[in-house]
Amino acid sequence: MYRYGDGTPFPLDENFIETLTSAVEACTEAFIPLTELDARRDRALEGRRDADRELARLGDLDKALVGALQPFLVPDKKLANVFAAAQKTATGAKGAIAQAKQQVETRVAQFENQASPATVAEGVLKALRPFFDAHQLPKAQWIMSWDVRGAEPHAHAVATAGKLAAAFSLAPDPWRAPIRVDALAEAVIVHMMKKGVFGKAKPAPIELGKYVVVAYDRAVSEQVITLRESAQKTAPGLRFAVTDNGATWVAISPAGDSEGEPNPLDLEDIDGVRRLTDAAQRTLEGLTKVRTLLELSVNGEAVVDLEDPRAVPFEMLAQLTPYARSIREKSKQSGELVLKLDIGDGRREELYVPRATLAQQFARLPAEYRRPFEDMGITSEDTQPAITLPRPPARASAPPPVPSSAADMKTVEIDLDKK
Repeated sequence: MYRYGDGTPFPLDENFIETLTSAVEACTEAFIPLTELDARRDRALEGRRDADRELARLGDLDKALVGALQPFLVPDKKLANVFAAAQKTATGAKGAIAQAKQQVETRVAQFENQASPATVAEGVLKALRPFFDAHQLPKAQWIMSWDVRGAEPHAHAVATAGKLAAAFSLAPDPWRAPIRVDALAEAVIVHMMKKGVFGKAKPAPIELGKYVVVAYDRAVSEQVITLRESAQKTAPGLRFAVTDNGATWVAISPAGDSEGEPNPLDLEDIDGVRRLTDAAQRTLEGLTKVRTLLELSVNGEAVVDLEDPRAVPFEMLAQLTPYARSIREKSKQSGELVLKLDIGDGRREELYVPRATLAQQFARLPAEYRRPFEDMGITSEDTQPAITLPRPPARASAPPPVPSSAADMKTVEIDLDKK
């Protein structure tokens, strides 16, 4: 169990000091390409203003040329050469002005392309990947899928925390092949309708021990497990969907297609299937520990599509801020963030990080990007600890010795005279 520095329980079961340190480093690195994007956007805005002025001047030049040439553009047989020269001049001038305008627009387009948010999407993902590959945001909810029905096994997961969703690819090792049901749970029996000798269908028990699990999906409120009668890719099977309120089943054809609509599972069979899905979850949940970040999204919009990619690190830091501030408030040692971990036998391990160490990470950023870190309370200024321990009462100073004899008095008098 983790505790604050004052000994009270910490609400998360994780080493948040390590999580926070990694997040500060990752978000700082994510802000670097965003700072460069801001500079490119400023250049693009300045380029657009310059272009607008240049285009306006080209427009003025066009009007001036038209006005100057207008008297010479009147057809006159006696002045045919003048008319031809004026017409040729007007055509050439208009072409030159149009070409100049196109060059201006091309230059602006280059600036604007360089200022596109998509140019930093990969840089932001690269910077944040080390954090998400090893840590998670507080109260993240995970969904995952594992499937060995194709030519190659594959597994994926998504962790959602507030507005943020992180999509991962998972290493399927060591579960690269179908898993026998009886290796996960014993005595899983379901009752299915089977056609009898005289053509009448009756419920018959089916022991699933020799079936194999070929796919598993876990959502927030549902688990779906797909079985085959054997490890052969063409074998028929069953698919079960389990929720808190019950379960359904559907037959699967040898080609992997559902045969009909899902049917409610008999009440007596739900417990066995739930044991199976829970065992599959325990077995496969370790796959999420070896993961690679593929995409981040905010409110369902991927980083590459965000008009303002800053929303990703800003949202991360906003979710971490309440925990960072509460740790600071309850840390006894000034200048440090402290957590304690109960390790048994009446002992606790102290985990801490100096705020100055964290502040060194983001000190190089512009003020706009330092602000969310400062809001977390992890700046390096020295402050008094939130917890003040009582001090023992001050000891009274001893009174000066009182002379007890004439000799003592004389000594005092001599000392004073020497002064």
